[in-house]
Amino acid sequence: MNVLYIRSGYKGIYTYFDRWIEEVFLQSSVRFFSVSELQEDTISSIRAFKPDISLMMAGDRIPSEWLQWLRTEQIPVYLWLTEDPFYFDVSAKIAPLADAVLTIEQNALDAYRQMGLQHVYYVPIPVNQRIFTKQAPDASLHTNLLLIGYPYPNRVELVKAAAKLPYTLRIIGKGWRRHLPKTIARQKNVLIMDEWIEPEHAALYYNSTDVVLNPHRSYRFALNQNGRGIQNISLNTRSFDIAACQTFQLTDLSPAPPFSSFVSYSGLADFADKILFYMTNPTERERIAALNYQETVPAYTYDQLPAVLTAIRSDTFS
Repeated sequence: MNVLYIRSGYKGIYTYFDRWIEEVFLQSSVRFFSVSELQEDTISSIRAFKPDISLMMAGDRIPSEWLQWLRTEQIPVYLWLTEDPFYFDVSAKIAPLADAVLTIEQNALDAYRQMGLQHVYYVPIPVNQRIFTKQAPDASLHTNLLLIGYPYPNRVELVKAAAKLPYTLRIIGKGWRRHLPKTIARQKNVLIMDEWIEPEHAALYYNSTDVVLNPHRSYRFALNQNGRGIQNISLNTRSFDIAACQTFQLTDLSPAPPFSSFVSYSGLADFADKILFYMTNPTERERIAALNYQETVPAYTYDQLPAVLTAIRSDTFS
C-alpha cells in the first residue's frame, strides 16, 4: 500500500504528530510519502509515487485546495478529524468529501452515520511510547498534583479547588497567569509555568508527580464550533500519554469501554474527596495506573497506525 500523508500545517503539538506519523510509516512495510504544500513539483512527485490512499489531519480549518485536487486525481481521501467534537461544524462540511473518516470522538460516530456516511472509524491520536514511558522521577520537579494544558474555564475552576487542598500543585501552559486570581497564583503551594512545553519535558513532569489532573475541554466552551452540541465522551490524547508513563491520573470523564479503569470525578466536592483518598493511598494509585497502561499500550501507539490504516483500507474496499 502506498500512503500519501499531507502534513497538517498546524503548529505546536501537531508538528510532533506529523513527525511521529512519518517516522513510524517509514519503519513499516507500507510505502510512504509526505508533503506539505500543493505546488507544481509536489504534484509531479505525488503522481510518480502513485498513492493508493491519502491521509490528512483536519481540525478547525478546511483544507479545500487539497480536497479538490485529490478528488480530481481520484486519490482516496482519509480524513482524520482530530478536533472532534469541538469543531464539528467544520468536520461536517468536509467529512462527506472523504472516502473514510477517522474521528477521535466516539460520540461523533453516530453523528457522521446520521449524515449518511458509511466508512467512519474511531481512531484516537495514539501515544508515542518511546517518549511517554515510565522513567525515574526527578526530585527537583516533584509536586503532589500536576495539570498541563490550556486554561479552559473548567480547568481554571478545578485549579481554584485544587489550590485549597494541602498539596503542592504545578500548572503548565500558556495563559494561566491571566486566568487565575492573583491570590491563588501567589500561593506557596502553587507553581505556575506559563509556557508550552515539549512532549519530552511533559513526560518527565508526568513521571515526577503523584497525581496528574486531566480535565477535558468542555463541549460547551464558548469558542467551539459545535452547533449540534455533541458531548465528548472519549479520552483526550493526554490521557494516553499519562497512562503510558504509568502515572495515576484523575479525569472528569467516565470514559467508554475499553477504558474502564480510569478514575473520574463528578463535581468539585467529589474531586477534593478523591484527591484526599488517592494521595493517602499510593499503592492504589500504582495499581490503577498499571491498569490504565494495559488499556492503552500497546493497542493505541503510533507503531500500530500502519496496521490500523491497512485494516481500514481493506474495509472501505470490501
